[in-house]
Amino acid sequence: MQRTIVIEQRLSTYGLFGAIVLIAIVVTGIVVTLSSTVTYSGDSPITEVLLYGVPLLLLAVALLSFTIVVRVVATPQGRSLEVVYGPGGYVRQVFAADEIVSASAQELSFAQMGGWGYRGSLRLLKYAALATRRGEALQVQLTRRRRFVVTVDEAQAFADALNS
Repeated sequence: MQRTIVIEQRLSTYGLFGAIVLIAIVVTGIVVTLSSTVTYSGDSPITEVLLYGVPLLLLAVALLSFTIVVRVVATPQGRSLEVVYGPGGYVRQVFAADEIVSASAQELSFAQMGGWGYRGSLRLLKYAALATRRGEALQVQLTRRRRFVVTVDEAQAFADALNS
């Protein structure tokens, strides 16, 4: 099956502020562990830092490396929208050409999208939004009166690619 990527964008889920918050959480966890006067296991503070600090640090690195890729893919069957979550691309949403009714660009606030992150459920609520920031978003009308919204730069270019 021939696949051609028409347009693609990587969304950053954590910016500088997110990195600072994650590092602060890790440092706080290590400081609390070191300053703890009660040790239940009798281990040394270094052992406790390794026990609690290393998993927190690995969690922070994993969250910082988490990216989302949004792409329009052209195939002989038509154009589809793919949203790939995380490294490796094992979790993905694919909206095939026969599911897409229309696409448009919108200016939306967090409140209009339901908040930051993945919100809603296409199956239960017939609406889902992937918001990594406020502003320009691609709104895709799907079959069965469902709607999917994702924030991207150049949302009109994504809409034009899907509608052509």
